[in-house]
Amino acid sequence: REGRLRFVVVKNDGLDRSLISLIDMKSIYSKQLPKMGKEYIVRLVLDRSHTSLACVFEGEIVGGVTYRRHATQAFAEIAFCAVSATHQVRGYGTRLMNQLKEHCKREGIHFLLTYADNHAIGYFRKQGFQKQVTMKRERWLGYIKDYDGGTLMECAIDTQVDYLNIRFVAEEQRRAIAERMEAGGAQQQEAEYAGYDPAEGGVPAGLQGTSWRESALHCSMQGKPVPLADCLQAVLAEVATHPDAWPFQTA
Repeated sequence: REGRLRFVVVKNDGLDRSLISLIDMKSIYSKQLPKMGKEYIVRLVLDRSHTSLACVFEGEIVGGVTYRRHATQAFAEIAFCAVSATHQVRGYGTRLMNQLKEHCKREGIHFLLTYADNHAIGYFRKQGFQKQVTMKRERWLGYIKDYDGGTLMECAIDTQVDYLNIRFVAEEQRRAIAERMEAGGAQQQEAEYAGYDPAEGGVPAGLQGTSWRESALHCSMQGKPVPLADCLQAVLAEVATHPDAWPFQTA
């Protein structure tokens, strides 16, 4: 597919070529996102404060993503993202999002925000979005539009990640792990070990050199070692008798 799939940044700069591309993307959004409303879609797509990234296959626009950059807050809000019905399930959506992340890195954008409906949550989750927004509320509140019935999702953009080659890097890591496991399995010999007695302590046979650590069975109170059960019971008694615990003491 080399050379057949391209990604082009399009803005409403008044040129005929740009306007035609934006209208093509508007048509795709209208078909794939019917709940948005055609008038609302065309208004945002043609708005000069919005930028669109078009997915072009053999000279035809088959998908796109439209977003608004908030430069002072270092984040961007995705308004629309869709691929035409005839070109879905080909990985274009993932490649489109990876291209967007690389473009955002060059523009100094650190986060992506979007409101996703129930049908889009799965897609955005696969692209690294999460429902828990880690940005401070004052950083984005009032800058983005609220959507009824939508779920706000966030994606942090890592400047150290090459999103265009992430698939190849993951494949190399998978291959390296598989080779290491195979080499380790060939060297490891079958062995039987005696059972482990916690009272004796120490590292169980066969676990030397691993990250295993013995569970704490004792703690220290007033500088003296105390069984863990006694320590926890003392903490519980202290909390239960505290003056501020009165709401929980009444049946």
